[in-house]
Amino acid sequence: MANPGTFKTYKAEGEIAPYRIIALVGGAAAQAASATGALIGSTDELGKQSNGNVDVCLSGLPEVECGDAIDAGDPVTADAQGRAVAAGAGDRIIGFALETGAAGDIITYIHALGYAPDGAASGTA
Repeated sequence: MANPGTFKTYKAEGEIAPYRIIALVGGAAAQAASATGALIGSTDELGKQSNGNVDVCLSGLPEVECGDAIDAGDPVTADAQGRAVAAGAGDRIIGFALETGAAGDIITYIHALGYAPDGAASGTA
């Protein structure tokens, strides 16, 4: 179960779905499109709001939608649609999965920005 921490409101760049990974683009928040972007956190159940803003969770135990199978303990990065996938070595990450999930599942992760450790491989714990 999610126990999100601090949220920050950003101006949204483009469309942003609920439970998606967010990257900063020129000071605005955009739905992440790769594992190499400036990943900062994830959206909640609202995604982009009608006022053009998006709330991004920057700490705690937030939730994110899986784009592929992911195991508990895997470092989490973004796929091309901003969904969570297991990171490979050197990918930017938003944290570590606390639950196992399949594509379309909403899982909890521990927010911990950084890079996947050497030896990390997609689909491994």
